[in-house]
Amino acid sequence: MRTTPLRQWKKQGEKFDHLVRDAAEKILFPMTDETYSQASLTPTLGGLGLRRTVEHAGLAFSSSWHESQETAAEDWDRPAEIDEKHTSQKKASFNFDLQMLQHLVSTAPNERERQRLLRVAQPHACGFLTGVPSEEDGSDTILRPRNFRVSVAYRLGVPLFKGVVNCTMCKQTIDVYGDHATCCASTGDLITRHNSIRNLMDKLASEGLLSPIMEKKGILGPTSGRRPGDVTIPLWSQGKGLAIDVAVTCPFNRKAVRSSSPCEDYAAQQKHGKYDASFRGKNYLFAAVVFETTGAINEEGARVLSQLARFAAKRQGREFSSFCGRAWVRFSCNLQRSVSQAILNRLEGSPSR
Repeated sequence: MRTTPLRQWKKQGEKFDHLVRDAAEKILFPMTDETYSQASLTPTLGGLGLRRTVEHAGLAFSSSWHESQETAAEDWDRPAEIDEKHTSQKKASFNFDLQMLQHLVSTAPNERERQRLLRVAQPHACGFLTGVPSEEDGSDTILRPRNFRVSVAYRLGVPLFKGVVNCTMCKQTIDVYGDHATCCASTGDLITRHNSIRNLMDKLASEGLLSPIMEKKGILGPTSGRRPGDVTIPLWSQGKGLAIDVAVTCPFNRKAVRSSSPCEDYAAQQKHGKYDASFRGKNYLFAAVVFETTGAINEEGARVLSQLARFAAKRQGREFSSFCGRAWVRFSCNLQRSVSQAILNRLEGSPSR
């Protein structure tokens, strides 16, 4: 890619890309051209990182040509396929993927698909794909193959049901993508999902020696039955503790599908709108950590989790960036395990791909 013009080996490049797609589909599931176009994007923009050689070879060769000319300290005649301006291969490929994402969004057939493409391209939504599955820090990053395939299908917008069916738990309608399964309250799936995130957050705070308390009572006074602290840190900042409320919301319901950031809206309306007034004058600060089922997280939540990871890294003598990156993978895998399992629970007895 970097040393030879694509025109000299395009057929071989196309064959290589075909083999990569064939392997991916054998591991996962068959994909339409539109679905594979998303899969070909970098994970940070909602794809699987299966970049097609013939799309990026020209960018790589152009970048290499400019770098070689600078290294040789010579002035070369620029071939027609070389861009006039030097752009690094990494940046050029990212810009290409960004343009492809914008094209997919602009041609999406409905609001749900546009929202899906935008939300899976948010920061931290790709952790379950990019993280190494290892038991070094427990089983958090280990996903069963069936859960992984369902998580990828949910991310890529691949139908999980052959048609519209009734939920096996509550008899309400489930569309082909299984969105209802991610918010059905008829079983313990939502509680399991919530507690999985809560417990991991408590574990991270414990690793940072912050003495966390789960489901602490009496934060808002002895007469209040509300428990806004899924995980409470006794001492956090300015001599006050921190009550962390955890939530997961689906970005595809009727209201959220039109929102530019469903997790931010949920945090502002359902969490801060409910609790902020009650926390005035109390000995605790309040923070909402809200994930979307597609993996995005609100900015406040991201700051809180990053700070928890910073404390834990210091206490364990670990390098912050690598430890923090691993923490995001653990949260992402926990979330996608719960989301995919809720869908799988409703696939039983229903026709699936």
